[in-house]
Amino acid sequence: HRHRHRHRHRHRHQKPPLMNISLNRAAIAQLCSTANKHRNLLNIAKCANQAKEQCASMLFLPECCGFLGSSAQETLTNAEEIINGSPLIDQDSRSASALSTTLECVLETGNDLGISNQDILENSQVSIVKGLQTIAMKSDMWISGTLHEQGAPASPSAAEKRPRVYNTHIIVDNHGQIVSKYRKIHLFDVSIPSQGVNLCESATTAPGSTLVVCDSPIGKLGLSTCYDLRFAEMYRALVEEGGADVILIPSAFTVPTGKAHWHTLLRARAIENQCYLLASAQYGEHNEKRKSYGHSLAIDPWGEVLSDAGGYDSMGSILDNDLATPSIIVCDIDHGKLKTTRERLPIRMHRQNCLYSW
Repeated sequence: HRHRHRHRHRHRHQKPPLMNISLNRAAIAQLCSTANKHRNLLNIAKCANQAKEQCASMLFLPECCGFLGSSAQETLTNAEEIINGSPLIDQDSRSASALSTTLECVLETGNDLGISNQDILENSQVSIVKGLQTIAMKSDMWISGTLHEQGAPASPSAAEKRPRVYNTHIIVDNHGQIVSKYRKIHLFDVSIPSQGVNLCESATTAPGSTLVVCDSPIGKLGLSTCYDLRFAEMYRALVEEGGADVILIPSAFTVPTGKAHWHTLLRARAIENQCYLLASAQYGEHNEKRKSYGHSLAIDPWGEVLSDAGGYDSMGSILDNDLATPSIIVCDIDHGKLKTTRERLPIRMHRQNCLYSW
């Protein structure tokens, strides 16, 4: 269910009227992020424009939404500082002002036709965090996204202490405040030589250790990222102990693992925890070394797929030759359905909270 959107003119500094916002409506993005931070943020602004046209109150972005490079050194160089509660700052600097101007232009028009290559800033001049804060403020919408965070401890195993980052999932409110952040716990170290997959996230990324839930306009969110999906016990804790109603799984699944497990694992997490699940995905070829499976999904507490943005099929072929990024799908969070599902099949009440014996 991809959506085509009409061009709608607005005054650049005028926020859409609040009556147009559906507080329970989520927009789930599908991107093909690259190593160009400014271009990535412009694509996120396009998604925000589409989300506002659909009256969404929140926009959910994939893993590595603002930067996806081809080397460990690129990742380390482009990591940023993230501070909970961080306000939007330094907007009077020349580069920050230029970034904000281009993002506002795309938020207003829905396209980047008026932006030339000369307008695109170097990565060193661009802050993904500030870009997301700007988009959240100007669109009057909450945003979820992940990026690489500075300040992680060096690798303890290497003879030469290698610097590392955190893979951090942040929630930005409609005032541009960072209200929550979660550092990815489970790291993706996988080698599938026959499929051309060889990724070692732990070489450059340190694991987090803390689960995070966050209140939001659409309900209480349980934060996770990509490879966390394979660890069911984490989601049980987010829902049963943390009280999450909506699980977030921003991802960049490879094509081989995506076509084998993506839909199955996501539906399983929604069914066993009886909650909504929003999985924003990267899709397409990011560089010569990496491409992602796609299929951003919205799933209800019964495990029904409410919307699927498309991507590679089970054979690794593109389902739709016209499939493009950036794009969004939308989903309304029905708290009545959440309650009814849990009442009709009370698995929490039926669970035997004891140690199983042999």
